[in-house]
Amino acid sequence: MAEPRVSLDATFSLRLGSLDLDVALVAPLRAVTAVLGPNGAGKTTLLRAIGGSVAIDAGAITLDGVTLDRPPGVFVPQEQRRMGIVHQDHLLFPHLSALDNVAFGPRSRGMSARDARGLATSLLARVGVASHSGAKPRALSGGQAQRVALRSALLALRTPERA
Repeated sequence: MAEPRVSLDATFSLRLGSLDLDVALVAPLRAVTAVLGPNGAGKTTLLRAIGGSVAIDAGAITLDGVTLDRPPGVFVPQEQRRMGIVHQDHLLFPHLSALDNVAFGPRSRGMSARDARGLATSLLARVGVASHSGAKPRALSGGQAQRVALRSALLALRTPERA
């Protein structure tokens, strides 16, 4: 059996306030990878670095062979990274409906509003929140908001032609 191809290689260090984070994370393609640790260990900072909202100080982050961050000189902005991260606090746009939160990713990549909203409607139905598609995040339960955020994150992984 062939060795699985590495999908994510995050070997880096960064200092953020009093946190010194040294990471050596390799996640194979199609594998479920869990990051565990006590409060303050750097789990969220790790995800923010991989997602592009925190820059690393040294090392590199590579996804499917594409370098996303390697100081100095290589930094792919958060909105151009083909990934989605669902944080505990959901990070939904409070002024947009559940439908428009899910449609935001495809719209930002050039899909028409009509097609993006149609796709978002279908995806919300799959996770059982279609009846709440017009609701703002504050009107959703925690579980409903988590499902909307998960759909938004998963849709960020799709290319417009595969959406």
